[in-house]
Amino acid sequence: MTTAPDPGQPAAAGLVAPRSGRTGLLVVLSFAVALVAVVPAFLPGHPLLQGLSALLGLVPITAALTAVWRRYQRLTGDLRASHAAFRTIVKSSVDPVVIVGGDLRITFASPAIASLLDVDPGSLSGLPLVDAIHPDDRAGLFGSLSAPPGEGGEFAVRTARVRTRDGQWRLVQATVRDLRADPEIAALVLYCRDVTARGRGVDPELLELSLADPVTGLPNRTALSRRLAAVQRQVATHPVALALLSIDGLASATSRPGSEETVLRVLTSRLTRELRGEDWLARGKDGDFVVLVDGTVSDAEVVATRLITTLGYVATPAGPLTATAGVTGLAPDIDPGEALRRADLALSSARAAGVGSVHRYDDALRIAQDRRSTLAVDLAGALARGELRLAFQPVVDVVMHRTVSVEALLRWRHPELGDVSPQEFVPLAEESPLITELGRWVLFEACETVARRTDDELSVAVNVSARQIRSGELVTDVVAALEASGLPATRLIVEITESMLLDAHVAGDLETLRELGVRVALDDFGTGWSSLAYLVGMPVDVLKMDQHFLADVETVPQRRALCRAVLQLGASLGLPVIVEGVTTPGELRLIRDMGHRYVQGYAFSRPLEVDQLAAGAWRTVPELAVATSPEVTA
Repeated sequence: MTTAPDPGQPAAAGLVAPRSGRTGLLVVLSFAVALVAVVPAFLPGHPLLQGLSALLGLVPITAALTAVWRRYQRLTGDLRASHAAFRTIVKSSVDPVVIVGGDLRITFASPAIASLLDVDPGSLSGLPLVDAIHPDDRAGLFGSLSAPPGEGGEFAVRTARVRTRDGQWRLVQATVRDLRADPEIAALVLYCRDVTARGRGVDPELLELSLADPVTGLPNRTALSRRLAAVQRQVATHPVALALLSIDGLASATSRPGSEETVLRVLTSRLTRELRGEDWLARGKDGDFVVLVDGTVSDAEVVATRLITTLGYVATPAGPLTATAGVTGLAPDIDPGEALRRADLALSSARAAGVGSVHRYDDALRIAQDRRSTLAVDLAGALARGELRLAFQPVVDVVMHRTVSVEALLRWRHPELGDVSPQEFVPLAEESPLITELGRWVLFEACETVARRTDDELSVAVNVSARQIRSGELVTDVVAALEASGLPATRLIVEITESMLLDAHVAGDLETLRELGVRVALDDFGTGWSSLAYLVGMPVDVLKMDQHFLADVETVPQRRALCRAVLQLGASLGLPVIVEGVTTPGELRLIRDMGHRYVQGYAFSRPLEVDQLAAGAWRTVPELAVATSPEVTA
């Protein structure tokens, strides 16, 4: 081992004196070995000298092994000392030190982490770092930590909210040293500092980092709530409105790997350019955008309309984007949460109106929402309380002038709100598993009513929901209903919507029902994806033309052409077509002239109650008996 020269001094010439006598000893031993190796050359064949030569030949090997062992001992001691020094430095550090492996799992945490997060440092070993980071801060932090070694730079400073043991969040700033390329360490070392107190007002820059959306850089929902609370104190003298913008097609536009960040940044840039100087843009829940508009609700409507228009110019892999918006005004007595709920109600109303709509909040929306909530709660127990019943809408053969079947329609009479429209409560039921229970009850009740209160001339049609048929229990339920009621399978018609036919499992169940004798009707035909190519070979026996085809059919030639096309399509498939929603004499005449044979609607009869059905009212088919104030059947 040699000593390095002092900086600025020339290296000494010749050999450098060793620190111990080990080198001298090795020189003497080497000389002796050489001597023994030479002497036998002068005294060949002498046994003593040959044995001595062999023995001394092992000396260099032993000396080399001894030197290696001593060097190993010295390096091991140095390593132990280094580790001891590392532990001493880390344990004595006031700020926590966390070491993260290449898989972003914690391999070590210093004792100082206990005072920061109130956790045992040993319990963190092996845990994923992502579990401790606030969801809104993960993208910004892990985007750099996940970069290949060296690409993110040796040093980086990141700020994120970290969860404590009691579920609270602390704002932590970490200086990240990337040592993954170092084979002796191969890890990320995080030197952490608690900056929560600074984030409360002393350091606005760190607070902004914790309240920003990591992809777009816009204020996140937490920042939005704080801004709303601050603005609320001044709206009495300076009007401010809120616009909630929901973008349609964003999920498909960002479905390609790596495209989400690009699309969102382009989108943010486009929206920002359309705002006025005092308007404020933020991210909301579920990817929505929120704008605090400097002005009245009318100003917010103008801004929202302009933003929706500009989205059409944003090119994405899935095509142009579309949007809807809800707006509301702020008031001193409206807290931020209520303001966001009102904007969300207005947005829901805009979605119902169609793409590109902008609706403002009013009390009618709140009343409708309260009614919807009440109905959703009360519907769950309506069946047990006996508030539900069935009515039966006749289907008339206008050629034979007789009723051929009836459709079972669910009705609800609320004890306080009175009769509730099926168009109002059925969608509520379809949003939960309750629709399966109601569908099963309707099936059993309809089969029993028609079997016991009519003769063998009448068939009954029952609507089946998508949830019910996809449960895989439809065949079992139908068989049980037929056995319990005694109704022949040939007198039961199961009505489904077009989208259900796309499921191979559903098609198999329908084919099984047809083998039993049950007929299958395709409801709302012509409003979905139906075409001749799709319907060929499908398990369908009857088509029901949606009543929307009859809108303006008496005055608009194109509507009449559509009706004829549906009739021709059914005829080409060999399937009868039932026209729904016929209400006026003019509509009935047109339907007859087109050759339609089966008609359903108020032109012949309103839905019959059970006692009317039992009394044989379905047998009476007047030439034309249009009820006053016709309603749309459900």
